[in-house]
Amino acid sequence: MKGSRIFDYIIVGGGSAGCVLANRLSEDPECYVLLLEAGLPDGTLMMTIPAGVYKVWHDPKFNWNYESVPQSELKGRKIPVPRGKTLGGSSSINSMVYLRGHPADYDAWAARGLETWSFAHCLPYFRRSEKSDRGASLYRGGSGPLHVQRGNLPSPIFDAFIDAAAGAGHRTPDDLNGPDGVGIARMDATKKGGRRCSAAVAYLHPAMSRNNLSVYTGAVVTRILFEGDRAIGVELQQGKQTIAVRCDREVLICGGAINSPQLLMLSGIGPADHLRSLGIEVIADRPLVGGNLQDHLDFCFSFSLKSPVSHSWMGSAIGKARVGTEWLLHETGPGASNIWEVGGFARSFQESHLPSVQYHLGPMKMASKDNRIRLSNGFTLTMAQLRQRSTGRLRLRSASPFDAPAIDFRFLSDPQDIVEIREAVKVTRDIVERPELRSLGSLETFPGERLRSNAEIENAIRETILTEFHPSCTCRMGVDDDSIVDEELRVRGVRNLRVVDASVMPDVVGANLNATVIMIAEKAADMIRLRAPLAPAPVDRQPQQAIDEIMERRDHTQSVREASDPKTWSYA
Repeated sequence: MKGSRIFDYIIVGGGSAGCVLANRLSEDPECYVLLLEAGLPDGTLMMTIPAGVYKVWHDPKFNWNYESVPQSELKGRKIPVPRGKTLGGSSSINSMVYLRGHPADYDAWAARGLETWSFAHCLPYFRRSEKSDRGASLYRGGSGPLHVQRGNLPSPIFDAFIDAAAGAGHRTPDDLNGPDGVGIARMDATKKGGRRCSAAVAYLHPAMSRNNLSVYTGAVVTRILFEGDRAIGVELQQGKQTIAVRCDREVLICGGAINSPQLLMLSGIGPADHLRSLGIEVIADRPLVGGNLQDHLDFCFSFSLKSPVSHSWMGSAIGKARVGTEWLLHETGPGASNIWEVGGFARSFQESHLPSVQYHLGPMKMASKDNRIRLSNGFTLTMAQLRQRSTGRLRLRSASPFDAPAIDFRFLSDPQDIVEIREAVKVTRDIVERPELRSLGSLETFPGERLRSNAEIENAIRETILTEFHPSCTCRMGVDDDSIVDEELRVRGVRNLRVVDASVMPDVVGANLNATVIMIAEKAADMIRLRAPLAPAPVDRQPQQAIDEIMERRDHTQSVREASDPKTWSYA
């Protein structure tokens, strides 16, 4: 890389948001864009084969493989925090589920003063990004770069689960991203034919032939460069070289909910006392950088089956050869599936106005050991809490950009969270214990049908619960002085610097995050290019009770300041 060239924009991070911005900004041939990615290119075959990603997703070449500090309410366990480290970021190694969350999630953002982030304002950008196999409609896009397909893997387990959910009183809508998307159904995946359609495939690869877009991998950005309070470029390490690169317009941070606040703090934007204690010069005292950390806690059920109807045969040597051959010849079959094709949303409490948990169903029983997945006859059902009340934070361990930050989710620090998850276990059992699944000879092997008391269920939760790998909200967008970025994602206290990724969410949305991150980046691209925003969609605002339910779960200033109190910091 030649450090003397000056670009208009420098994008730090080649994940979902970075790929979108690289494409949309370089559409202007007079605009010179540099995209920097710490990881490797995304050309690995096992990323391309949807079911093959589990062969590589723990690989440190493609995954930062972070972990939390010990979680006091989870028996002192450290929780894995995988993050994509390749072009496409986590969209290149995730389970490809395409869900947007409930419209009330976005209307709650608007109710906090972010009026242009209501669902009506966001839906046009979801549509612009998407090419759905359902065709274009008010709720679906038909000509965007991101290909989205409804799951179609045949499985009696999938059919029985949907039927059981209906029998238990849950809705079974046709489209979980449509106007009536609460219930259990076939989910969408980011696929193009039988191949993964990551953000890199959808946005970056088609743009890489443009003369005004430069993409460098293996480039670790170590700090943002400033003149006074104005961002003018970045310093990076590529191989053994340390290089300074300048830009004329803006530096755009797209590192995700872990790396973006880490880079801000390394560059002098964060809690002043914390930065000074590490010898970092303070550019802007922003106490809540890294605060407001949220994720979706995920409890995993396992079931055995008497009927040999699962896809466990894929785990044998013959099965792997069969799956691989069919995919290589036709790009069809189980290899073309993201596996988690059925799922949806349910309430822990009937009086709630919103779903509180999300399901992902896999048609085989899975056991993981030493980062290897072993399959047996049965099925796996994950149940994620969508809107936790607890918030955490991350801090630097040192002034070195190569030291992973200290990540403390403070899971279950609000006692109502475990009550909600415990009650969701009971709601789940109302589905899985119905005759539609019992007819297949299903038996709950974990946590086990005998565990029935509140104390037994809560103990199983604390001993085993992990996350959906959806960290977010650590550079919170808002209209208040405590927020990290404003409504247009500009970092407060400095100039020419924005954050565009999952970290800017005020609250985590109630679903998988990739669709939302891509939408945020599409919307940001118009802001950066000073283009008129897309007109709001003609959809009704969500009922006030649903919006209030989201907002009442958390007072940002109080809860985030509590989580950021130095007395609670842990660096273990």
